[in-house]
Formats: sequence, structure tokens, C-alpha cells
Amino acid sequence: MNIQRVKEQYEEELLLNPNVVGVGIGTKIIKGISTQRQCIKIYVRKKIPKSKLKKNELIPQKLNGIETDVEEVGRLKAQVVSKVL
Repeated sequence: MNIQRVKEQYEEELLLNPNVVGVGIGTKIIKGISTQRQCIKIYVRKKIPKSKLKKNELIPQKLNGIETDVEEVGRLKAQVVSKVL
């Protein structure tokens, strides 16, 4: 299955998790090094140890065979861009 379709299929469900702030597509990073493997990126406010998460808060390692990668990004804020004439 196409990675974009898998992302779209699960995005709404993933965003129901209170810690998830975004979902995208990117390269999997392991121990700070890019593997160049395309994956579905799940952006969270804070990475929490699996042992502290409820079962319904866990992010699957794969979605329809596509790897996932959880990345801590903190709180996101919309930015207002003003035009200067």
C-alpha cells in the first residue's frame, strides 16, 4: 500500500491521542541518525516511556506494514504572518 494512503487512513485516529500533535511522512531516525527509510512520522508533545502509557496511547511500530517514527516536538503554536506593504 502507498505510504500517503496509509498516513491518510490512520491520521485522524492517531490525532485522537492527546499527546500527538501531528502526522507526516519522512525518514526514520534511529539514535539521532537518519536511516533514509521512508516512514510515517508521528509528532508528539513529549516522548513518554512505553511503560507509562496506557494501551490505547501506544503508537504501533508499523501501520499496514509501513514503519512509524515518533518524534518529540513540544507544543505547536500557529504563527501569524503579516504582510508589510
